[in-house]
Amino acid sequence: MNGSGFAEFYADSRDAVYRAVVLATRRPDRAEDAVAEAYARALAHWDEVSDHPNAVGWVVRTALNQFVSGWRIWHREAAALPDVVAVPDEGRSIDPFLLRQLWRLPQRQREVVALRILLDLDGRQTATTLGIAEGTVGVHLSRALSSLRLALRNSEYEEASR
Repeated sequence: MNGSGFAEFYADSRDAVYRAVVLATRRPDRAEDAVAEAYARALAHWDEVSDHPNAVGWVVRTALNQFVSGWRIWHREAAALPDVVAVPDEGRSIDPFLLRQLWRLPQRQREVVALRILLDLDGRQTATTLGIAEGTVGVHLSRALSSLRLALRNSEYEEASR
Protein backbone atom coordinates (compact mmCIF):
# COMPACT_ATOMS: atom_id res chain seq x y z
CA MET A 1 0.00 0.00 0.00
CA ASN A 2 1.29 3.44 -0.76
CA GLY A 3 0.91 6.57 1.38
CA SER A 4 -2.24 7.60 -0.44
CA GLY A 5 -3.82 4.18 0.22
CA PHE A 6 -4.89 5.04 3.74
CA ALA A 7 -8.28 6.47 2.73
CA GLU A 8 -9.10 3.30 0.80
CA PHE A 9 -7.82 1.10 3.64
CA TYR A 10 -9.98 3.03 6.11
CA ALA A 11 -13.09 2.86 3.93
CA ASP A 12 -12.64 -0.86 3.28
CA SER A 13 -11.92 -1.93 6.85
CA ARG A 14 -13.50 0.54 9.28
CA ASP A 15 -16.94 -1.05 9.72
CA ALA A 16 -15.55 -4.57 10.15
CA VAL A 17 -12.97 -3.34 12.66
CA TYR A 18 -15.64 -1.47 14.61
CA ARG A 19 -17.94 -4.51 14.70
CA ALA A 20 -15.06 -6.71 15.90
CA VAL A 21 -14.08 -4.27 18.65
CA VAL A 22 -17.71 -3.84 19.78
CA LEU A 23 -18.13 -7.58 19.99
CA ALA A 24 -14.87 -7.99 21.89
CA THR A 25 -15.50 -5.15 24.33
CA ARG A 26 -19.30 -5.00 24.76
CA ARG A 27 -19.07 -1.21 24.81
CA PRO A 28 -20.13 0.45 21.54
CA ASP A 29 -19.46 3.93 22.89
CA ARG A 30 -15.93 3.10 24.04
CA ALA A 31 -15.26 0.98 20.96
CA GLU A 32 -15.99 3.97 18.74
CA ASP A 33 -13.37 6.03 20.58
CA ALA A 34 -10.83 3.19 20.57
CA VAL A 35 -11.28 2.53 16.85
CA ALA A 36 -10.97 6.22 16.01
CA GLU A 37 -7.74 6.42 18.03
CA ALA A 38 -6.41 3.25 16.38
CA TYR A 39 -7.01 4.65 12.90
CA ALA A 40 -5.41 7.96 13.91
CA ARG A 41 -2.33 6.02 15.02
CA ALA A 42 -2.41 3.97 11.82
CA LEU A 43 -2.43 7.17 9.77
CA ALA A 44 0.41 8.62 11.82
CA HIS A 45 2.47 5.46 11.20
CA TRP A 46 1.07 4.65 7.76
CA ASP A 47 4.46 3.77 6.24
CA GLU A 48 4.89 1.02 8.86
CA VAL A 49 1.26 -0.08 9.00
CA SER A 50 0.84 -0.28 5.23
CA ASP A 51 3.77 -2.72 5.09
CA HIS A 52 2.42 -4.82 7.97
CA PRO A 53 1.39 -8.32 6.85
CA ASN A 54 -1.99 -7.83 8.58
CA ALA A 55 -2.76 -4.12 8.69
CA VAL A 56 -6.38 -4.70 9.74
CA GLY A 57 -5.18 -6.90 12.60
CA TRP A 58 -2.75 -4.14 13.62
CA VAL A 59 -5.63 -1.66 13.82
CA VAL A 60 -7.82 -4.08 15.80
CA ARG A 61 -5.02 -4.85 18.27
CA THR A 62 -4.30 -1.11 18.65
CA ALA A 63 -8.02 -0.42 19.24
CA LEU A 64 -8.23 -3.20 21.83
CA ASN A 65 -5.12 -1.88 23.57
CA GLN A 66 -6.63 1.61 23.54
CA PHE A 67 -9.83 0.21 24.99
CA VAL A 68 -7.94 -1.48 27.83
CA SER A 69 -6.04 1.73 28.56
CA GLY A 70 -9.32 3.62 28.64
CA TRP A 71 -10.92 0.92 30.77
CA ARG A 72 -8.52 1.71 33.57
CA ILE A 73 -10.08 5.16 33.62
CA TRP A 74 -13.66 4.01 32.99
CA HIS A 75 -13.70 0.88 35.19
CA ARG A 76 -15.88 2.52 37.84
CA GLU A 77 -18.78 2.79 35.41
CA ALA A 78 -21.46 0.11 35.42
CA ALA A 79 -20.65 -2.94 33.34
CA ALA A 80 -24.26 -3.58 32.29
CA LEU A 81 -24.88 -4.82 28.79
CA PRO A 82 -26.23 -2.11 26.51
CA ASP A 83 -29.84 -2.54 25.41
CA VAL A 84 -29.31 -1.33 21.86
CA VAL A 85 -26.20 -1.41 19.76
CA ALA A 86 -25.68 0.87 16.82
CA VAL A 87 -23.22 -1.21 14.80
CA PRO A 88 -22.68 -0.61 11.11
CA ASP A 89 -24.04 -3.82 9.65
CA GLU A 90 -23.77 -3.42 5.87
CA GLY A 91 -27.38 -4.57 5.52
CA ARG A 92 -26.88 -7.50 7.87
CA SER A 93 -27.88 -7.61 11.49
CA ILE A 94 -26.90 -9.81 14.38
CA ASP A 95 -29.82 -11.44 16.15
CA PRO A 96 -30.30 -9.63 19.51
CA PHE A 97 -30.43 -12.94 21.42
CA LEU A 98 -27.18 -14.10 19.81
CA LEU A 99 -25.56 -10.73 20.47
CA ARG A 100 -26.48 -10.94 24.18
CA GLN A 101 -24.99 -14.44 24.32
CA LEU A 102 -21.82 -13.24 22.61
CA TRP A 103 -21.49 -10.43 25.14
CA ARG A 104 -21.77 -12.92 27.98
CA LEU A 105 -18.66 -14.76 26.78
CA PRO A 106 -15.35 -13.99 28.50
CA GLN A 107 -13.45 -11.17 26.81
CA ARG A 108 -10.79 -13.34 25.16
CA GLN A 109 -13.47 -15.60 23.66
CA ARG A 110 -15.33 -12.54 22.33
CA GLU A 111 -12.10 -11.24 20.82
CA VAL A 112 -11.41 -14.56 19.09
CA VAL A 113 -14.97 -14.80 17.76
CA ALA A 114 -14.78 -11.21 16.50
CA LEU A 115 -11.50 -11.76 14.68
CA ARG A 116 -12.06 -15.31 13.40
CA ILE A 117 -15.72 -14.99 12.42
CA LEU A 118 -16.50 -11.31 11.83
CA LEU A 119 -13.17 -10.36 10.29
CA ASP A 120 -12.54 -13.84 8.84
CA LEU A 121 -8.91 -13.89 9.99
CA ASP A 122 -7.22 -17.26 10.09
CA GLY A 123 -5.88 -18.78 13.31
CA ARG A 124 -2.36 -17.48 12.77
CA GLN A 125 -3.50 -13.93 12.05
CA THR A 126 -5.82 -13.99 15.06
CA ALA A 127 -3.02 -15.28 17.30
CA THR A 128 -0.65 -12.59 16.08
CA THR A 129 -3.26 -9.86 16.50
CA LEU A 130 -4.08 -10.91 20.07
CA GLY A 131 -0.53 -11.82 21.06
CA ILE A 132 -1.43 -15.41 21.96
CA ALA A 133 -0.50 -18.86 20.64
CA GLU A 134 -2.36 -20.17 17.62
CA GLY A 135 -3.49 -23.22 19.61
CA THR A 136 -4.96 -20.91 22.23
CA VAL A 137 -7.07 -19.28 19.52
CA GLY A 138 -8.56 -22.67 18.71
CA VAL A 139 -9.28 -23.41 22.36
CA HIS A 140 -11.03 -20.06 22.89
CA LEU A 141 -13.02 -20.41 19.68
CA SER A 142 -14.09 -23.94 20.59
CA ARG A 143 -15.18 -22.89 24.08
CA ALA A 144 -17.05 -19.87 22.73
CA LEU A 145 -18.90 -21.91 20.13
CA SER A 146 -19.77 -24.57 22.72
CA SER A 147 -21.21 -21.90 25.02
CA LEU A 148 -23.20 -20.38 22.18
CA ARG A 149 -24.54 -23.78 21.08
CA LEU A 150 -25.63 -24.52 24.64
CA ALA A 151 -27.35 -21.13 24.97
CA LEU A 152 -29.14 -21.63 21.65
CA ARG A 153 -30.18 -25.17 22.59
CA ASN A 154 -31.51 -23.94 25.94
CA SER A 155 -33.44 -21.14 24.27
CA GLU A 156 -34.99 -23.60 21.79
CA TYR A 157 -35.98 -25.81 24.72
CA GLU A 158 -37.57 -22.86 26.51
CA GLU A 159 -39.40 -21.83 23.31
CA ALA A 160 -40.67 -25.38 22.75
CA SER A 161 -41.92 -25.71 26.33
CA ARG A 162 -44.07 -22.56 26.09
